[in-house]
Amino acid sequence: MIDWFACALVKVFGGLACRLPPSVCVRIGEVLGELAMFFQPRRVRIGLLNLKAAFGEPRPGLPPWAGQAGLSPKEARRIIRGIFRNMGAGVMEMLYLSAIDNAYLDRYVELVGREHFNAALASGRPVVMLTAHFGNWELTSIITALEGHPIVALARAQQGFPRLYKLLVSYRESKGCYIVHKGKGMRRLVQAIRRGDLTGVVGDQASRQGVAVEFFGRSALFATGPFELARSHGALIVPGFIHRLRGPFHRGFLEPVIDLAQAQGTAEDIIRSGIERFAALLTRHIEQSPEQWLWMHKRWKHTTARRVLVLSDGKLGHVKQSLAVVKAMQELQNFDVREQVVEVAYRNRLGRILATAWAWLVPGGLGKWPVLRLALTSVCYQRLARAYADVVVSCGASTAPVNALLSRELRAKSVVLMNPAPIPLSRFSLAFVPAHDQVRPAPNIVQTYGALTGIANGQLTEARDNLQLHPKWKPPPTSDSAKGRMAGLVAVFLGGDNPEYRVTAEFTDVILQQVLAACEAVDGACLVTTSRRTPAAVEQRLADRLASHPRCRFLLLAGRDPLDGTLEGMLGWADAVVVTGESISMVSEACASGRPVIVVEPPVRPGSSHRLTKPQRYLETLVREGYVHRHPPHEIGQVLQRVLTERPAVRRLDTYETVRDAVKRVL
Repeated sequence: MIDWFACALVKVFGGLACRLPPSVCVRIGEVLGELAMFFQPRRVRIGLLNLKAAFGEPRPGLPPWAGQAGLSPKEARRIIRGIFRNMGAGVMEMLYLSAIDNAYLDRYVELVGREHFNAALASGRPVVMLTAHFGNWELTSIITALEGHPIVALARAQQGFPRLYKLLVSYRESKGCYIVHKGKGMRRLVQAIRRGDLTGVVGDQASRQGVAVEFFGRSALFATGPFELARSHGALIVPGFIHRLRGPFHRGFLEPVIDLAQAQGTAEDIIRSGIERFAALLTRHIEQSPEQWLWMHKRWKHTTARRVLVLSDGKLGHVKQSLAVVKAMQELQNFDVREQVVEVAYRNRLGRILATAWAWLVPGGLGKWPVLRLALTSVCYQRLARAYADVVVSCGASTAPVNALLSRELRAKSVVLMNPAPIPLSRFSLAFVPAHDQVRPAPNIVQTYGALTGIANGQLTEARDNLQLHPKWKPPPTSDSAKGRMAGLVAVFLGGDNPEYRVTAEFTDVILQQVLAACEAVDGACLVTTSRRTPAAVEQRLADRLASHPRCRFLLLAGRDPLDGTLEGMLGWADAVVVTGESISMVSEACASGRPVIVVEPPVRPGSSHRLTKPQRYLETLVREGYVHRHPPHEIGQVLQRVLTERPAVRRLDTYETVRDAVKRVL
């Protein structure tokens, strides 16, 4: 009944449309198309995400309309609006089809590159017209047929309204365009090519099977059918694209012929080269008129490309953990994983409270962008508004609200590291939570020992070699160099203050005294660094005592010097590690190195709860499992001497395998 009514409605409106001037008819279609946009929020969202993926990030070669900083959300929405207007105009032109003749074409359609088409016809070989969902692509075959070249066009049959679809097909066939359908109709298409008939195919649809080529920064599968037919039957491919200039005025572009039958190489290479040429032509036309391509289609749904957005809170340890997850993704076969790091910056404390409350209390994430606009600084908001991601990764409580809100908006998988309380862990696709946080098990929760790390022996070796190039590196004496390395090297990692612990100058003095005494006893040396939380007074004490000390080969102060790669380099050189116990991240990285680890717990702040702190619970687990030695500061000298002389077996903490197994589910 609905099909019959729709068919009757099209006939009535088609008759009325043909009585209107073409410009008025198209204008009505543009208005109706723009109205339809408000009833298609899902398609609008798909289009916006595709535009973000293609043009959101700054990169060389962006078209001028995308801007140097990448496509803005406002410009992306303008493009989507233009697509709906163009589609509405195309529908009205289909209703107007009975009135379209050669006089109409002469007035409203301009063809560029006609010589390529004529040369292909003159060759006597079969010709395949290859177009895309661009402009009013339905007109492509109509124009060809009206110019005296009947065409066999491949289309997908619409099952929902068979009567209406049959009517629309009759409109097209009345102009000399014979329609065959995918499936059984493919045999008719092959027969037409064998007869030498002109054929037409739309070649930009997503395909489960095909050849993956680069398309707007991501691999996309293109169907090989048109190219295989052309190669096997000696046909010439003529790519054609039609641009709507304004109203009913169009300009069609016929591109140079693609001749696969004469190409050299294997069949697979020839097909790929043809697809790459077509994809490059389509890219060029889309960049000229982005509002005329069908961005609302899930064109990349079968891509192996994955974009990962890492949300940073500015803490190096947290960023390293997030990048360990990214590294695990990159090592999976069949995926091309690229990451982007954006630092989250709230306007103020109230902004963070607002984002946390919204992510916690509003499960659907309604009003995500307005909340993020209010909560974040302008620069941070603009970067995130342009960003595209298939996976959003964050570490720490401060970035978790943005992860929860942004991943929903991007329809992306979300990975969170550490407990994001008060936001429920169920809001995230995957959560890596330390066992000492004592959360309830769930399918999306992976419990780990401490912080995640991607440290491997090969990475430590490379970082060790790079550390020798650091300006603060002091080469060993000649006698030691002849041995290939220094004897008895101790890496010392000093953390800093937090709500539960204080790293004081007095505490630091005891550690230095013990480490230097052990180095003196075994004729060794120390490598020392701090964290960004280390008090300035402690760093000054270190500088005064170690800057010119003969037993200190390397001193790097986080408050004054960049830390990139130095921790891994120090672990690469170390025969033993001394680390303060308030930093779960530093302890975890030390344990992952496979070196003996001695943990020294800083003084607990006065008035702290008598309950065990999180670091204490973590250290108890590591001690019980045999990963670390925990001692008070005045004992570490003797422990170091024993470790450096006896070289006991070490149990290496490996959380990376756990990460690698878990991330498969989000890709």
